[in-house]
Amino acid sequence: MNWYLVFMPLFLLSVLSIIICGWGWKKERPLDLELLFSVNMLQFVLLVLRLEQLVMWTWQIILIPLWILLGICSIAVIYYIALTAVLLCTNDILPSLRTPRTAASCLYSLANFSLILFLGLLVTKIDNPGAGSHSYIAIFLPYHLGMGCLVVSTFYQKGGNPWWFGIREEFCLFLLKKFPAIRVYGNISYIYGYTTQETAIPVDLPILNTSDSKNSLPKVTFSNVELPD
Repeated sequence: MNWYLVFMPLFLLSVLSIIICGWGWKKERPLDLELLFSVNMLQFVLLVLRLEQLVMWTWQIILIPLWILLGICSIAVIYYIALTAVLLCTNDILPSLRTPRTAASCLYSLANFSLILFLGLLVTKIDNPGAGSHSYIAIFLPYHLGMGCLVVSTFYQKGGNPWWFGIREEFCLFLLKKFPAIRVYGNISYIYGYTTQETAIPVDLPILNTSDSKNSLPKVTFSNVELPD
């Protein structure tokens, strides 16, 4: 099996992600995973060409799209750190937001630095297998550290898309509209625990006859009320 077939799912996902990104930007929808596949499509092509030995470039050249992506991330991290430093020096930010912003700045910078270090060590190891003294376990330690920082940084994030799968309404209401039979079970109320004699719900309730109740109601007569001019 050649590498073209191995990378075929990634190529299909990249093309589909480009189409979804165009639709999402037009509809102003948030995009995360689709954007990742779209920007890495060129990287997948270069990897296939190098693994098939159609080009004999070094891995530093093959991984240029990743270097560019990490460079853009570095610029974004520097901008975020500078913005956080400016906000911390002013009194416009609430004290409750100082700690999350500071922690997010530290985590983003550490994650970006760890990924750049990992990529540099990996490229050096692959291009010079005999010269590199570091093992792959040591090389992948910065990668795991960067991924851990990104996972921890998600705990400070707020907002985002509150709807599931873009349905733009509550998931329970969506299910009740699509499956009306669920409403029968959704309208049942349950009482858990035990009830005392004071709070017990009477079971045997008298059934009133509607015809007798209408006749037994008192009749009220209305008179004309004159309003003053």
